[in-house]
Amino acid sequence: MCKITKKFVFSEKDDGKRRLICRECRRETLHSIVYSYNERGSQDCDGGYSVDWDCKNQIIQCLGCETVSFRTISTCSEDMDYNDDGMYYPEAIKYYPGRSVGLKSIESDLLPYNIRKIYEETMLSIDNKQYILAGIGIRAIVETVCKDLDAKGSNLFDKINSLREMSIVTSEGANTLHKLRVLGNDAAHEVKAHNSQLLELAMEIIEHMLDGTYIIPSKVQHVFPKNG
Repeated sequence: MCKITKKFVFSEKDDGKRRLICRECRRETLHSIVYSYNERGSQDCDGGYSVDWDCKNQIIQCLGCETVSFRTISTCSEDMDYNDDGMYYPEAIKYYPGRSVGLKSIESDLLPYNIRKIYEETMLSIDNKQYILAGIGIRAIVETVCKDLDAKGSNLFDKINSLREMSIVTSEGANTLHKLRVLGNDAAHEVKAHNSQLLELAMEIIEHMLDGTYIIPSKVQHVFPKNG
């Protein structure tokens, strides 16, 4: 049986500042490394051969919004690669909770319950790079909005056209929703993972629709006098 040895070391706070992705700011911001618990391991595979790894488990804090989160940086001797300078070990970096750059959540508490749940789960899928689930979620949001607004039709294609006929979306808006429908179909039926840039643009389109259909009317209702 291969022998595995591990060593764990605490690392005190690093006073250096690093530009890392912040979950709340949705962009790169200056962070401090509050604490790091480092693991170094080796598996003896006999014959003078071993597999070695190193993992830094870090508590990080954004120096802007002060949000605290978690990051791991790991390397493995089996993952060696080469560049112009020779052999190197690429770092695998993960953030917890997951995050994406540029995509900031809307005020989902103003959405109908079913739409809010699907929207939030789709955002989580994008943040955690679960792109097939995100594509399915985008289609599900469109379908749930159609149901909530009593769009007519036996399938999503007809229901989107019904939204246009009801003047809820423009012709251009309906064409865009059809693109999202196809995107979701590819994810669900072809198990196709779309890239993050396409999914983030799709979510911006979704958010624009949700903003105009639910969020702004809700704010207007609460801010402006009913008889004004």
